[in-house]
Amino acid sequence: MVLRGEPGIGKTSSALALARDMSWDYIEMNASDHRNAASIRKVAGAGSTSQTFTLDGDFMSSSHGKRKLVIIDEADNLFGREDYGGAKEIVETIRNSGQPIVLIVNDYSELSRKSPAIRQLAEKVDFRRLDSKAIVGLLGSIAEKENVRVPQRLLEQIAENAGGDMRAAVNDLQMMVEGKTALEPADGDAMGKRNQEKSLATCLRAMFGAKTLREARDATLDLDMTPDELEKWIEESIPAELRTAEELSLAFDSLSRSDVYLGQTRRLQHYGLWAYAKEMMTGGVSLSRRGTPRPAHVEYRFPSHFIVLSRAKGFRAARDSVSSKLAGFLHTSRRCVNESALPYLAAISKNDHDLLVALCSETGLDEGDVAYLLDADPDSKEVDEIMSRVRSVKGIAEPDDKTGKGRGRPRGPKRGIADF
Repeated sequence: MVLRGEPGIGKTSSALALARDMSWDYIEMNASDHRNAASIRKVAGAGSTSQTFTLDGDFMSSSHGKRKLVIIDEADNLFGREDYGGAKEIVETIRNSGQPIVLIVNDYSELSRKSPAIRQLAEKVDFRRLDSKAIVGLLGSIAEKENVRVPQRLLEQIAENAGGDMRAAVNDLQMMVEGKTALEPADGDAMGKRNQEKSLATCLRAMFGAKTLREARDATLDLDMTPDELEKWIEESIPAELRTAEELSLAFDSLSRSDVYLGQTRRLQHYGLWAYAKEMMTGGVSLSRRGTPRPAHVEYRFPSHFIVLSRAKGFRAARDSVSSKLAGFLHTSRRCVNESALPYLAAISKNDHDLLVALCSETGLDEGDVAYLLDADPDSKEVDEIMSRVRSVKGIAEPDDKTGKGRGRPRGPKRGIADF
């Protein structure tokens, strides 16, 4: 299950409360941990398929309903070399798990972009910001249990300042009552206005629903995003928000005018033109609606423009990975490998898997490198078969998906590049 929503509204607390209510043990991984493929396989993967013990030493058998909850917090923030392969391993963990798994995200579109299979493998639950009245009631309950007297008006002021963020409200209350047994209304003067960062989806929803140019422009003021990036998000969202040919024509015309200003900004390095670009991409687009009702729900998708750029970057990274490993083996430079060897090697590898297996065994090519040479997905069946043969040639026991035990030694003699 994926719990999605803005920070501070109870996603992680709900997952922990579930484990407590069901008397389950739990394993939690968050952004402070290394969440690469090996770490997730070791912690979440093994934890989700194995039996477990309680903290008191009692055996918990999953066959008798005793489960272990796997919580992966901030699952949308998997990036960089430290988290390499983490998104793919999360998918494998979900597929092979015998235990319940909760993924917690702030930006679901970012997670589904890195792991599209998540959309089919996990149910989604939306968490929304709390109403200020609900926060007042919870703060009052906390104050009562802590034996602290807090005026009702001050509780309302804290709740209003939190903007639906329960964690922020609790933190503000704790800051005020530290070392005290009672608060006065004047204590609220020390509380500054909280700078509430709005989510991208919230801002886009408000922008497309605006009735005036000012409302549309102001809806995106709190976004930490350049106009160039915002323009791509708006471009991707227009077909989902607007339906008629007339509306689409007007919206894309406004967006093209915005793009002219952005181009002038880059050419002249005159960033005052950003203001005109934002007027056109927000107000111009939102006012293109001609009375047609808005869709009940729109899921704003990651811009395809950025996906194309990311794939190109990934292609170059995969090519450089292969060439760096082959350069020393072939006693030449990476540039020479890229220009002279890789095109022929890729063509040969698709027709001669025996050569590819031998090459991987002697040069250390991994599944990503093999996927590049075969022009296939890293988790495809073809790549898995090649890597299985590589492990067999190198005499590495291959783990079984269910038991984790080795499958034994390979059959046949070990072969090398010289054999070909």
